[in-house]
Amino acid sequence: MLNFSEAVDFRHAARHFIKDKEMDQKDLEFILNSAIKAPSSLNLEHWEFVVVKDKETKKKLRAASFDQEQVEDASAVVVILTKRQKLLDPKSDEVMKLIKERIPEHSIHIAVDFLESFPSDEAFTAWSKAQGYIAASFIMLAAASLEIDSCPMEGFVSDQVLEVIDRSPEEYVGSLIVPLGYRSQPPYDRVRASFDEKVTII
Repeated sequence: MLNFSEAVDFRHAARHFIKDKEMDQKDLEFILNSAIKAPSSLNLEHWEFVVVKDKETKKKLRAASFDQEQVEDASAVVVILTKRQKLLDPKSDEVMKLIKERIPEHSIHIAVDFLESFPSDEAFTAWSKAQGYIAASFIMLAAASLEIDSCPMEGFVSDQVLEVIDRSPEEYVGSLIVPLGYRSQPPYDRVRASFDEKVTII
C-alpha cells in the first residue's frame, strides 16, 4: 500500500481503463469504507454510494454521461448521491433523531436554524452536493493508495443517472461519478501552480 504522499503523486484522472480487469472486492470495500469516514457538514453524511459493476448498467450510465468511455470500461463506477432538502428536513422525526445523535445538545438549535435558513431548494441542493466532493476525495486517495485509478466526473445528466440507478430526483442529486479501475495509458504530465502562487501564510 502506498503512503499518503505516494498516493497523492500516483493519483491522476484516468480516462482510459483496462477493460475487463476487475478489482478485488476487499479493495472496493476498503475504498468505500474510507469514503464513509469522510467529514460532512453537521456530520449528517449527506451521501449515498451506488456502485455499478453490471456491464449493461454501465452502458446506460455512459449514455447519461455524454458517452464518456471510462464509465463503461472501468471495473466499478461509484455514483455519489447527495440528499435534497426533502430528506434533510429538520421537521421530520427521522432527521431530528439524526441531529440529536450526531450534534452536541447545546448546538442542536444552531443546526436546525442552519438547515432552515436556505433561501431555496436550489441553494440547499448546492450545499448538500458539495459534501459529495469531500467523499470523492477520500475515494480517490484510498484508491490511489492501492494503486487503483479513478476519474472524478461532473459531466453527466443527473436525472438520467438517477433513472438508471432507480433513485428519485426529488430526493437525490448526483454529486459526482467516480469510475475506478486500472489505467491503460500512462498519465499526462501533471501541471500545477507553484506553492508560492497558491499559498499565502499570514
